[in-house]
Amino acid sequence: MTKHQTDTSAALDRIASSPTADVEDVAAVFGVGRSTGYAAVKAGEWPVIKVRGRVRIPTAWVREQLRLDVAEPAVAAG
Repeated sequence: MTKHQTDTSAALDRIASSPTADVEDVAAVFGVGRSTGYAAVKAGEWPVIKVRGRVRIPTAWVREQLRLDVAEPAVAAG
């Protein structure tokens, strides 16, 4: 596995347990490559939250698109 390849089952576990995910994980579970994921972000096809240059995708949206029956991850109060 190269640096940019992501294990799909590990990516799905991270999406199920976190409120946001990186483009690489979302691309893996959608079955597309990293560059296709970033193109989807740029085209506005995937919703994003940008934080100081980092792109995060809401996992609730990912789970909804994939019709996954996974509970919303708990978010720690801060």
